Amino acid sequence: MFEFSIFLSVIFILSFLLLFWFIHHENKKEGNKDRLLTLVVVAILFSVIITIVFALFLFLIMGSTNVINTIFSLNINTNQLFVVSISFLIYWITIDNIFEKFFEYLLGENIFAVLSLAFSRVASFYIIGRIIKLDEVINMTISIGVTLIFLAIDMLYFFRNNNVLNR
Repeated sequence: MFEFSIFLSVIFILSFLLLFWFIHHENKKEGNKDRLLTLVVVAILFSVIITIVFALFLFLIMGSTNVINTIFSLNINTNQLFVVSISFLIYWITIDNIFEKFFEYLLGENIFAVLSLAFSRVASFYIIGRIIKLDEVINMTISIGVTLIFLAIDMLYFFRNNNVLNR
């Protein structure tokens, strides 16, 4: 739990610094002379929102890995589970979006793009597990399991947007 607090603290501090700099810079550019306290309060409020969003995504991924850990009795310790979850979160926020747009461009917005994204996630999660030095069986189980949970979410989103479930 200590690592979780440190991660969220780092997210909060980084977002606060970037938002404060951005707000201060835009404020100077527009010629407004807002007080420093106003800028700090606005930066803090937006940083809290950003940190809460990161925490929710991390809980989603950590919950997925924990469910897979429990179902298959993988006996992964909490620190390793946390490192895997943060690595998956970083991948999901960054590189996964690139793959998603690539498959949508290549295949269109259809079920094949969603399935292709799922296969790329299995490969990417497997590579992340190899980098973290997870056991082979645990790595493959976590990679496929978390991908299946994400696939279920993506499929529900896909069907809802295409009105397949409402017919």
